[in-house]
Amino acid sequence: MAKYEPYPSDLNEKEWRLISGFIPRPQRRRRPPQYSKKEIINAIFYLVRSGCTWRMLPKEMPSWRLVYYYYARWQKEGVWQKIQDYLRCRVREKHAKKKPRVLRSSTARVLRHLPNPECEATMRERRSWDESDTFWWIPLG
Repeated sequence: MAKYEPYPSDLNEKEWRLISGFIPRPQRRRRPPQYSKKEIINAIFYLVRSGCTWRMLPKEMPSWRLVYYYYARWQKEGVWQKIQDYLRCRVREKHAKKKPRVLRSSTARVLRHLPNPECEATMRERRSWDESDTFWWIPLG
């Protein structure tokens, strides 16, 4: 349980039950963890809501290094995306909205290649004035 007065960004029990299933279980350890996963999540949410830097987390929260470790690990494992997708679906169901259509395979394939640096360089080259001949057909008068 939290060792401090709750912050506005802290999860209540109902919210924690919604997302706790997405948090990976710790591997076997020799000693019990010093902080619960809920305390670590609360520290991450505090950081996001307050806009402070990692090193400016309050002293009563877990160490900023530990919080960052779990944040980065869960980001790499896709935990945040799974939580976001789940919560989005719950909100859509609550408001009786249709499920969004699935992307066609060709669209998904194109979107996978967009973040590549080569793609970005190609797009910049195509946009450059020298490489584009679009301006030649515009009348000058």
